[in-house]
Amino acid sequence: MNRIIYLFAYSFLWTITWLPLRVLFLVSDFFYVIVYYLIGYRKKVVRKNLRNSFPEKSESELRKIEKEFYHHFCDSFVEWMYPLHRDAKAMEKYYRFTNPEVLDELFAEGIGVVGVLGHYGNWEFLSTLPVHIKHKVWAIHKPLSNPHFNGLINRLRSKYGVHMMDTKTSFRTLLSEAKAGETTLTYFLADQSPQKSKIKYWTTFLNQDTPVFLGAEQIATKLNNAVVFIDIRKVKRGKYTVTFEVLAKDPKACEPNEITELHVRALENVINEEPAYWLWSHRRWKHKKEE
Repeated sequence: MNRIIYLFAYSFLWTITWLPLRVLFLVSDFFYVIVYYLIGYRKKVVRKNLRNSFPEKSESELRKIEKEFYHHFCDSFVEWMYPLHRDAKAMEKYYRFTNPEVLDELFAEGIGVVGVLGHYGNWEFLSTLPVHIKHKVWAIHKPLSNPHFNGLINRLRSKYGVHMMDTKTSFRTLLSEAKAGETTLTYFLADQSPQKSKIKYWTTFLNQDTPVFLGAEQIATKLNNAVVFIDIRKVKRGKYTVTFEVLAKDPKACEPNEITELHVRALENVINEEPAYWLWSHRRWKHKKEE
């Protein structure tokens, strides 16, 4: 059944993604009506997350953010599939890296990079990064339950040169790369919700007790890689900028959990400035801190 669903969905996506992005946004507008008004996809989750994150905002303000989020959510879907038929050159006008020289300077010193970002803006277009820097780029991912869709997503993510690895093998792979003399950039989506048994650290994020993965900090410290926040901003529909901000050049000089707090605060600031572009349908706070 998974394969049948995949083949049907892929045939549809393969066909419509030949269309220009401005036309695909009309498809997105159609799906917005279905997803938001007819299906109400995870609307309870979105409303609860928004209300708890912004207790100071009125109901009308929260509804405005909610609708903007669903518009962006539907746009993101067609954007994620758009690279199916496009080369890297065609993608440059949609995704602009403002300061790749920050990474080049670290690489020139022989320093590897751990990049940290959240489910904000369009993180999938980050797959074009290898075109703009000289060193190997790794992305750590958690496999999807449907192996066919997982394969499709990984093909899109690796289309322009990103190397994929799962969380279970990440440290072993990066350690092997370091021993071989490779200077790499590895990026993490650091706002995932850890399994309850793997929660080691809690912080306050968007006014709520929040469990946080320590993986980015741990790998950066063990490999002595600089930690860089990947700041993705939506300029307008279909267009984004990416700015690199060095949070810690020498992670071994940082206190325990300091790096984690730095990247959590960086993402929180971005969300507070433009909240509609974060993935509010994600069940980020499904675990509660025990007293």
